[in-house]
Amino acid sequence: MREEMRRNKVKQMLKAGKPVVGTFMVSRSVAALEVLAVAGFDFVIIDAEHFMKNPETIEHLIIASEAAGITPFVRVQENVYLIDRVLSAGARGVMVPMVNTREMAQAVVDVARYSPIGKRGVCNPRAVSYGVKGLEDMKAYYREENEDIMILAQIETAEGVKNFPEIVKVKGIDTFFIGPMDLSHSLGITGEFDNPLLKEHIDKVFELGKKANIPIGIMAFNAEETNEYIKKGFDLIAMGCDMMFLAQSAMEEMAKIKR
Repeated sequence: MREEMRRNKVKQMLKAGKPVVGTFMVSRSVAALEVLAVAGFDFVIIDAEHFMKNPETIEHLIIASEAAGITPFVRVQENVYLIDRVLSAGARGVMVPMVNTREMAQAVVDVARYSPIGKRGVCNPRAVSYGVKGLEDMKAYYREENEDIMILAQIETAEGVKNFPEIVKVKGIDTFFIGPMDLSHSLGITGEFDNPLLKEHIDKVFELGKKANIPIGIMAFNAEETNEYIKKGFDLIAMGCDMMFLAQSAMEEMAKIKR
């Protein structure tokens, strides 16, 4: 892994008070990833929760992200032990779905961060170039990696919102990310994004997170919605996904065809 890619651009932007905008990568296409990078997104979330990606494919997409100059995050499956593997492969952060309890949040921190914050085991992974530069470089990596990676914990159920006052106390989480679709489904109002009940739950997480001085992220579907969230004070927005952009563009152009 190139030394300069260890530094997390997204984390630096957030510390400087700049909102960041990325997108989800649901396909396995390196070409699509490169297009997203050239388009100007700050980060890409390689989605291994809902979509079929084996560990080798995840690593290839991380490598492609580095080459394209876009910060790679990985949304992991329910198995928290995938976290260590994708970070060791070079991901600069992990998004963890369905963080519903303080215990779950703590388990994520334990697996993702080195001592003294977490309990991640040391090794000579790709993220430290397999130890090619020797022991001192590896020791520096262990010291610095806690600052270079990000943990994005998803709050996307009624249970997660209810327990959020305790979840937010867990040290070591960089961003709490609200998933409006899953949250609306959990509340029995699937897809009703203007429903006051959903807005009430989103506002609760937003306000408590801001009070704790922790960046808050959210999913958006288009630029207009993204701008509204930035205006409101959200720090990190994941706008759409690669297949959504492809589908929208294809459908718009096909609708113009006369035959």
